Amino acid sequence: MASLSLTQIRGSNSVTEFTRLRLKTQRGRGKTGFLKVVGSQGQNQGEPDLSVTVNGLHMPNPFVIGSGPPGTNYTVMKRAFDEGWGAVIAKTVSLDAAKVINVTPRYARLRAGANGSAKGQIIGWENIELISDRPLETMLKEFKQLKEEYPDRILIASIMEEYNKAAWEELIDRVEQTGIDALEINFSCPHGMPERKMGAAVGQDCALLEEVCGWINAKATVPVWAKMTPNITDITQPARVSLKSGCEGVAAINTIMSVMGINLKTLRPEPCVEGFVLAEK
Repeated sequence: MASLSLTQIRGSNSVTEFTRLRLKTQRGRGKTGFLKVVGSQGQNQGEPDLSVTVNGLHMPNPFVIGSGPPGTNYTVMKRAFDEGWGAVIAKTVSLDAAKVINVTPRYARLRAGANGSAKGQIIGWENIELISDRPLETMLKEFKQLKEEYPDRILIASIMEEYNKAAWEELIDRVEQTGIDALEINFSCPHGMPERKMGAAVGQDCALLEEVCGWINAKATVPVWAKMTPNITDITQPARVSLKSGCEGVAAINTIMSVMGINLKTLRPEPCVEGFVLAEK
């Protein structure tokens, strides 16, 4: 979500939390502000008020679905709103979904049992999933439908594009036309086609990051959050560059690159797709 740092918590029947964050008026400069969550007192006042306002975005609660499988399509995002989530960040989209090929299997589990025993408790997941492989027009149609059906809920579009100013501007324009409330910029995906300077290839290069953030913030009319990659020596450096370049906040984090295990029969890392695309189209 946005870049938040907890500064004060007081515990009692009335709970007040203050968090420091960057705020920005429409196309304006950033300034320091506070986010306040207040709990109701007394049994006759009903449920506690968990509503929050971040960068002008009012949410019924601070619980947000992160960009990924839970934001893949209209059905799962609608379910999240129906279940009471405060906001949803949709799965990352780009102009040309044809260049994205997601494979199966694309998840591996880390278990706490001895030698990764299948009976051990699952304590971690690894994925080799790319961004959305659904046509952009389909995703845009679903964004618009969700905002029409849930006008009081926050829908955030996650976007990623090549190192091309015109492409970024076109993508921002088309996504904003659906009525989404904010943009999350994917500077973090480790599988984001680095040869095209996408994803973590930008987030790991502060000079490149500053330039692209400049393009984005000059075009966007809604709040912009930059999603950070954990696969870097010092994550605070790109975070500071993003904020300095006009982003209202930072989101943390994307996939941590790792090896979940080795198949001792094949001596191949998990997950393994054997060089084939097994997913049905």
